[in-house]
Amino acid sequence: MPSYVEKAATIKHLFSRLSKIMKYSNYKYFLLLIALLACMGVNKTDAQYYSKTMPNLPNFDKARYNFGFYIGGNQMLFTVKPVQNYQYITYHGRQISDLPADSARILGINGSSGLGFNVGLVSLLRFGQYFELRFVPGLQFGERNLKYSVLCYLNGVASEETVYKKVVSSYINVPFHLRYKAVRIHNFRPYIFMGPAFKWDLSSLRKQDDNVQNIRLKMSKGDVTFDVGVGFDIYTNWFKFGFQIEMSYGIQNILVKQNNIYASSIEPLYSKIFQINFTFE
Repeated sequence: MPSYVEKAATIKHLFSRLSKIMKYSNYKYFLLLIALLACMGVNKTDAQYYSKTMPNLPNFDKARYNFGFYIGGNQMLFTVKPVQNYQYITYHGRQISDLPADSARILGINGSSGLGFNVGLVSLLRFGQYFELRFVPGLQFGERNLKYSVLCYLNGVASEETVYKKVVSSYINVPFHLRYKAVRIHNFRPYIFMGPAFKWDLSSLRKQDDNVQNIRLKMSKGDVTFDVGVGFDIYTNWFKFGFQIEMSYGIQNILVKQNNIYASSIEPLYSKIFQINFTFE
């Protein structure tokens, strides 16, 4: 087996790279790094070493059904695609009722993320040694913002305004994931998973009337996402603990059409959610 000094140096280097990736890079590189860490943890030398000791819960994965729960955190984002030539479209009257202007144009649109949390149940059906169909319904709470840079005209005088539109979401999340598990090495087992998820937003403002002094963006009550993620299970003496990271990509436009400067300047608006979950089975 590798020496403790070599392993400590390797772990220190990997965590240094992980902190830099989390700070400066896209989450897809973070997902890739976790997958590599999981694969690096499974090697022939370690397998030979661990085979000499008794694993925890040796018959746990032989049951056809299994249940548990999960908790975790999320970061909700938007994928924004403005309408073509949106910078040259001028809006008037009720379209800009919450702006100090006679007319206005959008200069830029950017999304910003917010933190939230997840909680739910775990149920699964095993297909052989390596595959599982997982049904993991739960709740997702979070928020995100759209930042608009607006050029306003009032009595012929131009001024630039920055407007933030907060979108709060409380999803009932119903995912169906197909999970592939690697060979179990003692009390450790990595996996990857993917599949669709169906969401219903309990915080949707779709049925509420517009407030002319504070125009609010309305989101569709329903959404469909495609989820992909990686993780690993650790078998303890009493239960199986899991850690996983997941990305959910929306595949349908969730913005409800409205005749105002904020909604009319966006063509489609897609949901994107990054999650870290801890499972207990």
